[in-house]
Amino acid sequence: MSQPNFQEMNRKQLLSYVFDHRDDQDAFYALMDKLTAAPPLATMPPANGRDETEELRKILDDIRKKRQQEE
Repeated sequence: MSQPNFQEMNRKQLLSYVFDHRDDQDAFYALMDKLTAAPPLATMPPANGRDETEELRKILDDIRKKRQQEE
């Protein structure tokens, strides 16, 4: 039996294949390569200046104060 081309599979297809063929180490390593090569799911843009940083601190302080009042 020939082995499928893991590079042509998308992550979802490869994950399904790995679940169905748990003893296939080549498929597992191909999946890990795809997962580590993928960009992170969410990123936060860097602050553009002091104003944004201060605004973020104020927001966090407000959240902390509200939590303390609720306790």
